Amino acid sequence: MRPANMQFAAPRMTPVVKVILILCAAIFLLQLVCENFLGFSLSPLLGFMPGRLLDGWLWQPFTYAFLHGGLFHMLFNLLILWSIGCELEALWGTRTFLGYFFVCTLGGAFLYGLFALGGLGMGAMHPVVGSSGAVYGLLLAYGILFGDRMMYFFMLFPMPAKYFVLLLGGIELISSVFYSRDGVAHLAHLGGMAFGFLYLSAMASWKRRLKLGAKQDQIARERAKRLKKAGHLKLIRGEDEDDDDPKHWN
Repeated sequence: MRPANMQFAAPRMTPVVKVILILCAAIFLLQLVCENFLGFSLSPLLGFMPGRLLDGWLWQPFTYAFLHGGLFHMLFNLLILWSIGCELEALWGTRTFLGYFFVCTLGGAFLYGLFALGGLGMGAMHPVVGSSGAVYGLLLAYGILFGDRMMYFFMLFPMPAKYFVLLLGGIELISSVFYSRDGVAHLAHLGGMAFGFLYLSAMASWKRRLKLGAKQDQIARERAKRLKKAGHLKLIRGEDEDDDDPKHWN
């Protein structure tokens, strides 16, 4: 028996999520064709290699998110993107969601590249692929905005989304320290979450400033309206009052 208030429904597909899903699937098929029939890999060209960034390969921090290292890697990322990304895009709007997606993507590349160029992690010439940085950023946003919703850790253990996200972040932090060479870009996951948090904080601060500015403008308009109304009022001298009396004037 499931609780009466628990509902399961497929999220409605939204424009940006739809494009990303199609693009990732199409590029994955292209990867398979290139690797199995043409004899070369797209990962060194479109994956993120921090060492190449210093040579001017500026597209890699964007394009690496649309490549994947295997079928299950792609399906896992796209499943999460579809299941929570559609709701976030419907809530934020297309432009904000797309901006957030690429902020998290670039954040994952930045943190991974920072440590790789410093001699830590998997190496500056090891290509990183996958949308996991953006996906972890989306999970962070979901945990903040819908913290009390139930999510399933390992598809088995239910917990509120806010704790689910904290647990994921903790696992990635530990993994980045003790399992930095296990073939998984844990730092990219953390970078997506960190930059996502900074983006959400900046957006919330900006909205607070806009709200405060609108409130101050409203107060100023009301004050100006009262002053304008008061400007039409004047004191009238009585018939028996002296014109030179300083207490009375027109």
